[in-house]
Amino acid sequence: MTSESDNQHTQHMHIGAYALCRDPSNRLLLVRATSGLEDGGLWTMPGGGIEWGEHPDDALVRELEEETGLVDIESYRVSAVYSHAYESRTAWQGDPVHHIGIVYEVILAAYDLRPEQEGSTDHCEWLTESQARELPLGPLAEFAVDLAWPS
Repeated sequence: MTSESDNQHTQHMHIGAYALCRDPSNRLLLVRATSGLEDGGLWTMPGGGIEWGEHPDDALVRELEEETGLVDIESYRVSAVYSHAYESRTAWQGDPVHHIGIVYEVILAAYDLRPEQEGSTDHCEWLTESQARELPLGPLAEFAVDLAWPS
């Protein structure tokens, strides 16, 4: 028999900063999570967790460079907030996680991509709406696609 305390899970919050980037042809930038990770093989928005004491703007710039090599940013502004509660996440020892993402619309001055090396993503690509909708998308990428091309 399982005691009540054995069923208790710690609830976590994960807060990240994410880039909604489009190129001059209106293609959307997405990245693919590295295989072997919980969401491995799924596509998502470039970005990630905000480190302790880090301003979300700085996290956005850092994560965008890490995952895509993009550094020539003309401007950015907060355009949306993503919120999704997961009942269980392996990365959090099976505990529930509330993922909150600050989504920035980013205007770039250059569009040449470089995939992340030995990180949480292994590929980045500019995608048309039809290409993006055909990929295996994680919830954050689905949110991004709907923001880029509202129905």
